[in-house]
Amino acid sequence: MTAPHRTAAVPDVPAAVLGWRTWRVGRRAQQRHALFSPLTGTPWPAGRPMVAQCASPRHTPPGTSCPCGLYAVDDTATLGWSPSDHEVLGVVALWGDVVEGERGWRASHAYPRFLVTGPGVSEEQRAVIARRYGVPVHRSELAPRTIAKRLDRPTADRLRDTPDPTALLLDLARRRVDPPAVPRRRGWRGWLAAR
Repeated sequence: MTAPHRTAAVPDVPAAVLGWRTWRVGRRAQQRHALFSPLTGTPWPAGRPMVAQCASPRHTPPGTSCPCGLYAVDDTATLGWSPSDHEVLGVVALWGDVVEGERGWRASHAYPRFLVTGPGVSEEQRAVIARRYGVPVHRSELAPRTIAKRLDRPTADRLRDTPDPTALLLDLARRRVDPPAVPRRRGWRGWLAAR
């Protein structure tokens, strides 16, 4: 579901880097319509950029010798997940000071570009989050972590870079994923024939 959205606080500049990250949606009544960092529990502001902070007074985030900054990865296979049915997968725009790492980036400023929730997030929650953050919020029958596992690198790159990922998300949900092939055991007859 894509709700009408207002212009978000993401700058329209060529320097913005697009990456994948996860959030979770709050469960309590006063937090149900907000995005939170899964590890720190920090709420992401709506309608304005998330600005990185660091406890060190010696530098501004992201520090080159400090793990501070707002994280995003370039490959969904490397995402970390919190154990929650309220998880959210999305593409985030990063700008300001951006440091590239082995699996992605850390930045001084970030804002979601689009979000994908699983069936654990209600339609009402998705609609309010879309209005609050001014970004499309898509529903999937699959849990976001399952989507992340199904995304091969070329599809993830196309999805990350497209302004409207609806068609790609629908195609991904329809894909049948076969379990890994298990070698067939040969009976004694097959063993004898192979000798």
